[in-house]
Amino acid sequence: MLFILGTLLLFIISIRLSAVLSVGFLMLHFKVKRHLQKMTEEKWQEYFHKIGSKGVFFRIIGYYWMALLLLAYWNMIYFWNDSAPYAITLLLAGAFHLFYKYRTKKQQFQKIMKQQFDSSDE
Repeated sequence: MLFILGTLLLFIISIRLSAVLSVGFLMLHFKVKRHLQKMTEEKWQEYFHKIGSKGVFFRIIGYYWMALLLLAYWNMIYFWNDSAPYAITLLLAGAFHLFYKYRTKKQQFQKIMKQQFDSSDE
């Protein structure tokens, strides 16, 4: 019983931590891009206009999956004694959570992205 509750808690923490880490990875992505490509304000505006809201969305989703995969692997090694089914279940739970959050918050997200990208065109 204790193992089940611990695994459930680990799932919840891992999914939440993946969301936080994805934002951190995205910020790191932008920081590296700024240093490597010597980004100016005009270049940033051009970049965000080019990728649009979908590009930002897909980058966030990609970094979420990268963080969740890393956490699933780490949990598999250190908590689940190399048991891949638990890691796969964590990935499925993360996919379900992501889908659920997107479906319930879709209008809010689209409104924020539309405001952000419409205001950058001015």
